[in-house]
Amino acid sequence: MERTISDYLMAPWTIGVVFAAIRLKLFTILSDGEMPAEEISGQCRANPRFLRPLLDACVALGLMNSQGNNYTNSDFSRIYFVEGRESYVGDFLDLLNDESARWYDMPEIIRGTHEAGLVKAYLQTDYGTFIRAMDNIGRLGEAAALRDAVDLSGRREMVDAGGGSGLYSITLCRKYPDLHSTILDRGEVLAVTREMIADCAVKDRITLRETDLVEDSYGEGIGVVLLSDVIYEETSALRVLENAWNCLRPEGLLLIRGYYADPEGTRPLFGALFAVKELVDDAQRTIMTVSALEKNVRNVGFAISRMSPLTEYSFLLVGRK
Repeated sequence: MERTISDYLMAPWTIGVVFAAIRLKLFTILSDGEMPAEEISGQCRANPRFLRPLLDACVALGLMNSQGNNYTNSDFSRIYFVEGRESYVGDFLDLLNDESARWYDMPEIIRGTHEAGLVKAYLQTDYGTFIRAMDNIGRLGEAAALRDAVDLSGRREMVDAGGGSGLYSITLCRKYPDLHSTILDRGEVLAVTREMIADCAVKDRITLRETDLVEDSYGEGIGVVLLSDVIYEETSALRVLENAWNCLRPEGLLLIRGYYADPEGTRPLFGALFAVKELVDDAQRTIMTVSALEKNVRNVGFAISRMSPLTEYSFLLVGRK
């Protein structure tokens, strides 16, 4: 679809409306159906006079419907903005909201005039928000696409390095009944992981282990190592890849899924924007492109059998020891 200038001029206002509506839980409040503005105000503890313009903006954006004083969710909002739904992305939008102030410094970062270590009153994202946000994105098709793209038949032990919410381990363990996964991550992250996998049917085949992905061993004799949305910065990536090599048995599989920029490819937009986002987060890091990732993987010793888009957002690399 061809973009118009209005798409750019109104983008900050549009996303501001969505951010506010998500944090006020307006779409979740309306999940049971039609509700008058005054009742919505009471449930989200808002000033009715201030809330009405936000509700009407949601209607104008196609996120809600209205009839008189009553409001309902649109079909789109029911799918993506109601808490508890499989395709809910509110946690990811919360993360974007937390990160948004950092982008104000991007011109200074690009010029090289941004002061290193400069402290500003940015919102600090907690581990729970970040992990749930990544889980939101994974549930939009990333985890299912990975499940359908790889063959783990006969593999019994997998290391999910930097496994976060555990979504990818859960998805693969559901498909392969003999597969056991060990999720390696920071202790603070695993505390959230433990809560998120507590009710899953395959939790008995998932182990959590606190690990420094750069410094610590991943184990030995492992059949599969999954690095999903983990390695982007070149220096630390090499150490992680070496750790993956060392823990794998001969013919072991390396699976890398991530949002890499592909300047020479046909679907670079998400990866290109993600690379700028990583620059805003930490300008001192060198973020890998698809070609740099491929080079690093080969340098460690892996033979690459696949390097291609997984979804419209991500790439998949499959290597073999």
